Amino acid sequence: MSNQGPRAIAAAAQLREALEHTADALAHARLDGLLAGEAVLEDALANLAPLQGLSPAERAVVREELERALGALLRCRRLGSALSDFVRLSFEAQGRAPGYGPRDGAATHVYAGRGLNTRA
Repeated sequence: MSNQGPRAIAAAAQLREALEHTADALAHARLDGLLAGEAVLEDALANLAPLQGLSPAERAVVREELERALGALLRCRRLGSALSDFVRLSFEAQGRAPGYGPRDGAATHVYAGRGLNTRA
């Protein structure tokens, strides 16, 4: 009896958990969590193996884990996009560009206070 089935299931679960960890770090803006999750995600991807030789029941479990991993990946994409937009708008509101380089963060198009009228 081969241990390929349990290994495939464990690898798919590891991938899902790594993506869920990444999504959680994005949701709470935890850079340390994002950085720590990178190695775990890389290991999870490296552990994925071809699914030939798995029983139908094992394939079903792997498929379920991978579908849940896809859900976590989509959450990561949405949260990452929202975080990028937030950072970009925050920098633009300050008159700075969210990039690196010799411009020292000078924004090409600035709000200059025209679009932000608030009272403290």
